[in-house]
Amino acid sequence: MIHRERRPSPLRWVNNFREKLGRNAKALSLVPREQRFYDLFEQQAATLIQSANLLEQALADVANLRVLQREIKDLEHQGDEITHEIVRVLFQTFVTPFDREDIYDLAAGLDDILDYIEEVADTVNLYGITVIPGPAHELAGLLTQAVVQIEQAIAKLRSDKENSEHGIEVHRLEDTGDATSRRAIAELFSSEHPPLEVIKLKDLYGLLEDALDRCEDVANVLEGIAIKNA
Repeated sequence: MIHRERRPSPLRWVNNFREKLGRNAKALSLVPREQRFYDLFEQQAATLIQSANLLEQALADVANLRVLQREIKDLEHQGDEITHEIVRVLFQTFVTPFDREDIYDLAAGLDDILDYIEEVADTVNLYGITVIPGPAHELAGLLTQAVVQIEQAIAKLRSDKENSEHGIEVHRLEDTGDATSRRAIAELFSSEHPPLEVIKLKDLYGLLEDALDRCEDVANVLEGIAIKNA
């Protein structure tokens, strides 16, 4: 009689594997997630709000631009420190509240918006633009509204609340900004503006539009986080 070794059935092996996987997943779910990310992102969002408001003030009061520009630069440096802290905590954290890639993308996006706000103020000062045209005020206002929406979406991350309405509003604001910028640039080239003024204002519009584009990128990251954690 030939002795044949009995092997466990594939189905039984799969069931055992699932049982072990379930126990491991349950154990992993009990590991506390680093909550500090929420605090840091909320701090960064507050820094964004302050910077955008100061930029609006600076464009409305060019006489005090240099003073306000220094305040914006200080906030940009503060934002850099928050970004570095987010990255540092990310490298030291085993279990994160949401995907590591999303944490990095969100931190980078918020930092970019702060950089653009600082660059707009710096450009107005360096270029010696003393009269801010209406479209620039419009774009700065849209930017402020967009970062308010981002702040509200970030505030909902901690509780996993639905935030799609904020993303929708940021997309709308960005579309409005695109249209405003295109009209403003077309007007520059169709009127008798001095060539140097055309170059200066075109750069200004472009930076404000880039800042709004980055707001849309951040809104997309936030929407993705909400969907993954729904």
